[in-house]
Amino acid sequence: MSTTSQKERFHFLDGLRGIASLMIVIHHSLTANIAAFINKSHIPYSGEMFSQFTQSGVDLFFVLSGVVLLRPYLRGQRQFKVGDYFIRRIKRIYPPYFFALLFGAFVVWFMGTYPTWYNVRGMHIPFSWLETFKESFIFSTNENYYNLAWWSLQIEILFYIAVPAVVLTFPKPEKLTIQRIIITILATYGAAFALQELSTNYTSWLYSYTYHASVLGKFMEYPVCFLMGILLAARDFNITEARNFMIAGIVLVIAGIVLMDINYVFISLLHSGYGLFYAGVITMAFRADGLKRFLSKPIMIWLGERSYSLFLIHFSVFYLVDNNVARFTGDRTAIYGLATRIIGIPLAFFFAMLLFYFVERKQARGLLTDKAFWPWQVKGLKLD
Repeated sequence: MSTTSQKERFHFLDGLRGIASLMIVIHHSLTANIAAFINKSHIPYSGEMFSQFTQSGVDLFFVLSGVVLLRPYLRGQRQFKVGDYFIRRIKRIYPPYFFALLFGAFVVWFMGTYPTWYNVRGMHIPFSWLETFKESFIFSTNENYYNLAWWSLQIEILFYIAVPAVVLTFPKPEKLTIQRIIITILATYGAAFALQELSTNYTSWLYSYTYHASVLGKFMEYPVCFLMGILLAARDFNITEARNFMIAGIVLVIAGIVLMDINYVFISLLHSGYGLFYAGVITMAFRADGLKRFLSKPIMIWLGERSYSLFLIHFSVFYLVDNNVARFTGDRTAIYGLATRIIGIPLAFFFAMLLFYFVERKQARGLLTDKAFWPWQVKGLKLD
């Protein structure tokens, strides 16, 4: 492995990936019940704010993607070769997805062959070989997924496809003044909003405010998240600027949540806010030694290096567990909810560990915990 690739592997960013993956797992397993409990406090928007926060793990992943992918290219540390770039992306992304797809297809087939009441009241899609073939291409225009979490993977891939254009056209770091950055952020949000309006009015099959499917068109909600990742890849920011990003992000998130209750057209305002907020968090991770040390703990790195596998497989595991626990309960009782979470969450981590160990790690570079199957095996790990 080259010195450059070792140097450019920021392991504290793996820690942030681990946090993002935990947020998504919590969102898909616990958030609905916790938000319902919070709403009983009668604090306006409190439950919705919690729900949007756990879901924002996706926004954090998108910002991190821009930082990690583009930093060496935008700073002139590595020569960009289009063919080599796409081959490495395919090798990194597709093998784990393919095996997660096989597992997801099996889960859907099992649920259809041995149904319970969960098949009617839970998340499901009928199994077919044709559908399996379609999902092997990752992209969807009709929200058909064996695993509902996969919608965001195609958004990530659209950004990967755009990377060569970004590398060729993005300004040099010395030209990125604060004024120019602010104008770029505002222009990006304005363009995203305009595209959503146009699509809603003229190509609603791709994206619509009223029919909000998790399809390719959702990319139009997240440009500011990717932009902030690109900006952090191209230029260093200080702690004061990081705080300003975070404060502005919090204001936009709150405004987005309140305004979305009036009209859903403000969804991209919410995601833009999270893009700014997480740009500030990532900058703090580079600048604040205490945060960097926490995110660089061996267990955080272990979790972060398995975050993609956990993202790919956790929802399918939840489907399987929910379906089988339903055989012993008559409805969504407290016992059902407790049993599915106690079994489902650890099992999701275990299947993610299997997918990482036997598939994903073979194509990943710069890993520190690839030989540690169990989390306690990283105790005492020393960073370079």
